[in-house]
Amino acid sequence: MKKRMQQLAIVIVITTSLLLSGCSLSLLPDFDSPPDDDPLPDSGSDLPQSDPEFKVPLTDGFDFPVGDRNGKGWGVTGYGFLDWSNYSGTWHPGEDWNMYGSPTADLGKPVYAVANGIVRFSGFNSAQGNIIMIEHHLPDGRMVWSQYAHLQQRWVSEGEIVGRRQMIGTVGQGPNNTFSPHLHFEIRVRYLPQNGWPRTNGQAWPKSKVLEYYAHPTQFINSHRPAN
Repeated sequence: MKKRMQQLAIVIVITTSLLLSGCSLSLLPDFDSPPDDDPLPDSGSDLPQSDPEFKVPLTDGFDFPVGDRNGKGWGVTGYGFLDWSNYSGTWHPGEDWNMYGSPTADLGKPVYAVANGIVRFSGFNSAQGNIIMIEHHLPDGRMVWSQYAHLQQRWVSEGEIVGRRQMIGTVGQGPNNTFSPHLHFEIRVRYLPQNGWPRTNGQAWPKSKVLEYYAHPTQFINSHRPAN
């Protein structure tokens, strides 16, 4: 009993000293989450870990995210890759796909996974609305990430294994129907969290830095088409 009383007295003394010195104790780890539009510039090192329960299938080629596997009937009619976006004040890191026809023709149309992979994010982002991010493992050992934004509906969940041409959602208009219907589509060659955008502290990245993280979506798909 006497020993326990001595231990308690020591704890009280240490706690009192910490409080008087302005320090505090916490059982929670420190966590600094970047804002929606300002990813940490070194976030490429924070790769999500694969669940050992799942074996992510290697890609057997890439198809287009809308229309048929060749994207027939659709085109990049909004911002293209590395166009300057007056809306965001940055170089555009993806492509805005629309169905040819009326301005609202593509609303609710299916969106497809461009290749085999694992869903790394499926949720809502206050800047871009419903988003899905899929991680793809290439046969040469590289990984890339496809991201689909402004979705009306999401049909897959985080951690789910998906196949090429699997329907994963539908074309929407972003948060609170901010945009005209279209699919904002990206291919990332270096990992960024789903809320990543090519600027830091409000300053747009130069094109050279954007190219460290993003690939031209159409060019990448065309250079990685399936064998059949």
